[in-house]
Amino acid sequence: MPGIPHSRPIRPLRALERPLRRLSHPFRRLSGMTALLPVLTLLIGLAIGALVGNRLASRQSGPDPLDVDRTRDIANATLATTMRELIDVNTRLQAEATARAAAEASQQQKSVHDLVAPVGEQLARLDRKLNELENKRVEDSGRLNTSIGSLASLATSLQKETAELASAMKNTKVRGNWGELQLQRVIELAGMTEHIMYEQQEHIAGDGDAARPDMIVRLPDSKKIIIDAKAPMSAYLNAINATNDIEREQLLTKHAADVMAHVNALAKRNYASRVDGSLDFIVMFVPGDTFLTAAFDANPEFLEQAIAKNVFPASPGTLIALLRAIAYGWRQEQLAENAAQVVALGKELYERVGVFTGHLQKVGTNLTKATESYNSAVASLETRVMPSARRFETLAVASDQALPGVSPIDVTTRQVSLPELEAGSGNQS
Repeated sequence: MPGIPHSRPIRPLRALERPLRRLSHPFRRLSGMTALLPVLTLLIGLAIGALVGNRLASRQSGPDPLDVDRTRDIANATLATTMRELIDVNTRLQAEATARAAAEASQQQKSVHDLVAPVGEQLARLDRKLNELENKRVEDSGRLNTSIGSLASLATSLQKETAELASAMKNTKVRGNWGELQLQRVIELAGMTEHIMYEQQEHIAGDGDAARPDMIVRLPDSKKIIIDAKAPMSAYLNAINATNDIEREQLLTKHAADVMAHVNALAKRNYASRVDGSLDFIVMFVPGDTFLTAAFDANPEFLEQAIAKNVFPASPGTLIALLRAIAYGWRQEQLAENAAQVVALGKELYERVGVFTGHLQKVGTNLTKATESYNSAVASLETRVMPSARRFETLAVASDQALPGVSPIDVTTRQVSLPELEAGSGNQS
């Protein structure tokens, strides 16, 4: 069909391009709106189909500018109406989607809050606990620092006192006093009683050689044990302060030799022959286990050599055991003495009860005799005296008072009926 212009009928199609682009933007912003695409495609296809049909009709009947314009206007109006409706639907769906998304977001937020809230509480409690632990750690750290400072000060003081003690122990008199003090402590722990179970510093006379042992322990059978507390310790104290092993070994060997020399000196004193009732050995008290152990280590035969000389080395532990055994023996002796006294008192009481019963029987017998004499006197009074006395009444020489009557005693004494007491009373005067 020649002569038909092509530009004007195609303009409605171009006019649809801008509204369609504007319509497509909201749909691209919507998620889940793909279900509207077929509807949009159908509407656009109907509009295009109407235009194409109009175009074909115009080609068959010839060009009519008025029809073309009218058709274009109708298509534009229809398209505009459709676009408005689609925009309204898009707006409504977008609002619904926004509301639904907000509701879902709120629900998700609530779910997340419900899920996170317990965790938050646990974290809060954990934070409080961590703060408490931190405060306690700071407090403990302060106390620990204070304690460490105190320990450091105490260690310094102890080191100073140890040095002073070591220096003092080099003096023989101080060393002896310390040994006696340790011995006194051992006595207290053993439960010994002074002047009964032991004596301290008791003078022992001799031919120009008087002695004063540190302690004399009394045994229940009048026996005695001599205890000496003057063991040497200078070499051992020097060994502690030695700067090398060789010097230390030499000093420990000297310590063992010094202690053995003291053993020999004690053996020569022969206390057994100078103290009445003394056993044939003496106890050498060493005021520390370490002193005695060092002597044993340096001289493995030290104990056998000392015992062979009737000198028994004793540390505080072994001496406490010995003295406790002696104290136990004293307690048993006292119990036996008390039991003997109880038996003697019981026998004496039994005998005295027998004597008392004899006297009581005599009192009862005399009371019975007195009652019988009384009753005889009453009978004599009634039969012989009263009849004569009543005759004064007939002679009108009696007083206004009547003579009283006297009744006999019908009660008798009860005899003691204990054969053993009667036998006991028969032997007493």
